[in-house]
Amino acid sequence: MTTPVRLGAIDAGSNAIRVVIAELGPTEIVRIEAERVPVRLGHGAFTRGELDPETVDQAVAAFMHFRERFDANGVSIYRAVATSAVRGASNRDLLLHRLYHEAGIELEVIDGEEEARLVRKAVVHAMPASTPKAILDLGGGSLEVNLRDPSGWRGFSLPVGTVRLLETFGIEGAMTEAEAGMVRRYTATLMQTIQQRAGTSNTVAAATGGNADALAKIIGDNHPTTPSFELAALENLLPSIVGASVEERMDKYSVKRDRAEVFGVAALVFATAARQLGISRLVCPNVGVREAVLLELAETAREELQRAEGAHDKALLTAARAFANRVDYDTTHGEHVRQLARTLFHQLRDVHGVPDALGVHLEVAALLHDIGEVVNPRGHHKHSEYMIRWARIPGLDDTAREIIALLVRTNRKDAARARQLIGESPLPKDVRAQVRKLSGILRIADSFDTEHRSRVEQVVATRMGDAIMLDLVVRDGPSRDDAKLLRKADLLKEELGLDIRVTVARSVAVAAVDSPSSRGNLQVVRDTAR
Repeated sequence: MTTPVRLGAIDAGSNAIRVVIAELGPTEIVRIEAERVPVRLGHGAFTRGELDPETVDQAVAAFMHFRERFDANGVSIYRAVATSAVRGASNRDLLLHRLYHEAGIELEVIDGEEEARLVRKAVVHAMPASTPKAILDLGGGSLEVNLRDPSGWRGFSLPVGTVRLLETFGIEGAMTEAEAGMVRRYTATLMQTIQQRAGTSNTVAAATGGNADALAKIIGDNHPTTPSFELAALENLLPSIVGASVEERMDKYSVKRDRAEVFGVAALVFATAARQLGISRLVCPNVGVREAVLLELAETAREELQRAEGAHDKALLTAARAFANRVDYDTTHGEHVRQLARTLFHQLRDVHGVPDALGVHLEVAALLHDIGEVVNPRGHHKHSEYMIRWARIPGLDDTAREIIALLVRTNRKDAARARQLIGESPLPKDVRAQVRKLSGILRIADSFDTEHRSRVEQVVATRMGDAIMLDLVVRDGPSRDDAKLLRKADLLKEELGLDIRVTVARSVAVAAVDSPSSRGNLQVVRDTAR
């Protein structure tokens, strides 16, 4: 079986550095561990224009820790991004150099436009059916605003970050009315350009970032996945938040010191920006840059896996054909059964639920299911099993070899015997269940070509209530022997809990050629149902 792909994402923000490690599942991303390290890269960066030496040391230590976690979890693909604080620092190359050589991690500095895009991607993914038309992402160094109109999304990045404002205005602890006024005026002034482009008011917006999530916990509606809070509730609480000291915020709102230090500024920025854009409610999906990076890593990994699996599948089928040639086995029938089995597997994937990665095992088994005939036609399924178990077929690991050997062995006899043979296999229970379904598919595909004439040209599979309809296009039209087409459908019926029926007809093209009329009218082709 393939080794799980592990992903790593790092968001080096201005107030903290966040990392997440996840595993790529068949359809989802499964988090393994996540961590937030309170390294404030923005400390001094916005007032002096360079990263503080002590902060650089702390960041390197954090990244060395991340490297250890990546290695321990087998992370094979990662992306680390830095935002506003590193973006504007004159000595950022020093940090990048040290991280690469001491921690073995390459840090990518992204611009405000890319940061806004990533936030937007994360929110749209988290709220696919109800994405608001406005997104506010507040970090330590900047405020990213995304607005959607009929022409699409537009992203803006403003230098309105919590750490930036805290240190630029020299705010410490409880804020005076004058300090609060500076924050409001500064935010509103920078929002003017966006406000002019915003058009009609957006009554609901998504709010992201650690401060948004903290506010949602304090004054939100406690929704399990996407809590929200009203602007009116935030404005009612503003005097208490702004006027409290850092210690009082830590005690009253159960937040850590680095959060408590920027909490007052964050509340003011969200309140001011929301009012400027006509927003009355803020929804918090608890996602950000880190989640978007993870999503795009997963997309890249899946594309690479698909390419690798495609190359592996082709190589494995080539190796199987080479083996057949070595023993002088004619694969004409096997190739046709392979095509039929492949079609059934893919058209019924939502019904059988077998992972796509096992499709190539089914194809190899279909290709070689009768190879034992070169030993003796009598009991050839047993000879086929033996040959596959001991054959030199490059690309087959022990699990794949066991699956393919079972498929060719259970291609004959009744469903009960097939179940018994698969049940005696050392394969894990869930894999044995998958093999039973694959065997059921192969048995039907083989029965479609019992006479080795490649009679069935096309199979169309459709779920019809409690049955699967297999509509066959054949070369010669319906025949009296069509009842035999489903003579080995018993195993798949039992595994899926569905009836399986078949209709048979000639292709329209064949019917038109054989028609006595030359007027070009469409012919009604008789079919049979079994």
